[in-house]
Amino acid sequence: MSESRTVTVALSAGGPTTVRRRLASLGIPAIAAIYALSAGICCVLAATGHAKFTDLHVYRMGGEAALHGANLYHLSFAGLPFTYPPFAAVVFAASAVPPWAVAATLLTAGSVIALPLMLYLALRLLPVASWLDRRDAWRLALAMAAAGIWLEPVRTTLGYGQVDLFLAAAVLYDLSLPDTSRRKGMAIGLAAGFKLTPAIFVLYLLITRRYRAAATAAAVFAATVIAGFAVMPGSSAHYWDATFLNPGRVSPVQNEENQSLLGALSRTLHTPRVGAPWLILAIVVALAGLALAARAQRRGDEALGFSLCAVTGLLISPISWTHHWVIAVPALLLAALALYRDQNRKPLTRILGMAAIGALAVIGWTRLAREVPGSHWLHLSALGIIDSEVYVLAGLVALALAACPVVFVRPFKPGPKADLMITRLPLIAP
Repeated sequence: MSESRTVTVALSAGGPTTVRRRLASLGIPAIAAIYALSAGICCVLAATGHAKFTDLHVYRMGGEAALHGANLYHLSFAGLPFTYPPFAAVVFAASAVPPWAVAATLLTAGSVIALPLMLYLALRLLPVASWLDRRDAWRLALAMAAAGIWLEPVRTTLGYGQVDLFLAAAVLYDLSLPDTSRRKGMAIGLAAGFKLTPAIFVLYLLITRRYRAAATAAAVFAATVIAGFAVMPGSSAHYWDATFLNPGRVSPVQNEENQSLLGALSRTLHTPRVGAPWLILAIVVALAGLALAARAQRRGDEALGFSLCAVTGLLISPISWTHHWVIAVPALLLAALALYRDQNRKPLTRILGMAAIGALAVIGWTRLAREVPGSHWLHLSALGIIDSEVYVLAGLVALALAACPVVFVRPFKPGPKADLMITRLPLIAP
């Protein structure tokens, strides 16, 4: 048994050892310079693209409303309303003070910094943090960011002047903290108060029995609501009177850039009136996704738990624009590392898994927002429907693959061959 265990550990450690050896040959300044060059080119293209920092204009409009006491939800910029909670407008007041060029430059620079930080924090989740040290994590994060910045979710985040990279980094920062930390939950609560979609991670903390962190997140979220009422009482009353539950206030749900179950169903069924089937499907996906995420976390795999929770939240949210999917970008990196590290997996399975990840990356690099008239969103061809639901299909496949071991693997029963079976289980090697 000892020989088998030694061989298993050696095989399991082979992948990480190779990664560390290859990363160590590259200096952090050199990789950072490569990332800076890649990011610089991408930012120039984003700044001159069709998006024109539209969302930053909306943010500044909300900030000015907070400064001057205007009714936040009666305003619009180029027909686009402010859709975030009032607390976000209070925070955005800081963006309304400096000149436009300064605000746009600061937001873009912050996003460029937030991308590798987000990937680094993902690499500090277990089990990756058990075999990849901090310097190698930074090397890998910067290297992957140089390529990842060209993925559509990141490009659209930069082009529209969005804040999704900051919110994703906040969630990952919280999850990377030890469960004993009294700060755990604060960043998730703030992110949820800023934009409702990260609230699913409060449920994730709760069902993984990290009750203090979940309570902290809920308390911080409640504090953001109170802050919104204190500064903008009228707008807060308007927003929290169930207005926030209406996805139509954001956009027609059939918009092809809405990569959620609701958007996919409306385009597939050629009607926006899909409330009942969507609600049933969303509940099923939410329960399954959160259960799988909790199972992964209980087995010591916080990286997989985060990835499954993020994908689940994106799928069940009524509106998930392509730039919302930046929180799933770390999941691609974590999945590639898991496949590379698992020497016990069959070669064909590993090849197919890496090919799937590569295909998603290629789609993300080449897929551009098409100018399809709104009147055509409900009349797409079969191929057009598939093209408009790439993210949703990828998310559902990811959840299905995570569920396969639960559904198809027989429960372990001790027997004469128990020792031999134990030696074949994948181990976390330092």
